[in-house]
Amino acid sequence: MRTYDIYKVKKRYQSFILGRENLLYELLKDYTTNEPMQEVTYLCDEIEESAIDQAILCNLGKSFTKVESDEGEYKLSHPMKGSIHISLSPYSLQAYCDGSRMLDLDLFVALSGADDRFFAVMDKRGEWGWLKPIKHDHQFMNNQSVLF
Repeated sequence: MRTYDIYKVKKRYQSFILGRENLLYELLKDYTTNEPMQEVTYLCDEIEESAIDQAILCNLGKSFTKVESDEGEYKLSHPMKGSIHISLSPYSLQAYCDGSRMLDLDLFVALSGADDRFFAVMDKRGEWGWLKPIKHDHQFMNNQSVLF
C-alpha cells in the first residue's frame, strides 16, 4: 500500500518554492494532522472539501466501479486497478492506494484538474512532487538560479 499526503501550496508562495521542493518535502514529511504546524498553515491553503468532492466524485469516480463518500472520507475501488481510500484534514488530503500505480495517476490527474498547486509527499519511499508540473519560461528560471 502506498500512502500520500497531499497539500495545496498557497499561490503567493508557489513561485518561491519552485526549485526548493526538497526543502518543502523535508518540512512536510514529518507533519502529522493531529496538530497544525505553524509552517504548514503559513505555506499551505486549507483543503476545500467541496473542490475535492467535485474532483473525486465527478472526475475520478467515473472510472471506478464502486464509489463511497461520507463526510470527507472517500473509498473508490476498481476490479483491475485496486482501491483508494481518501480522507481530508484541514491542511492535507491523505490517500491510501492499494493496487496498481495507475490508481495514483488517476488520483493525481483528478486533483490537478481541480487546481495546479497540489504537492504530494510519499515519505516511505522518499518520493515527492507537484501533481501537475509547473510550466515556466527559461528566463524565469535563470533569474531564480541567482537566489540559490
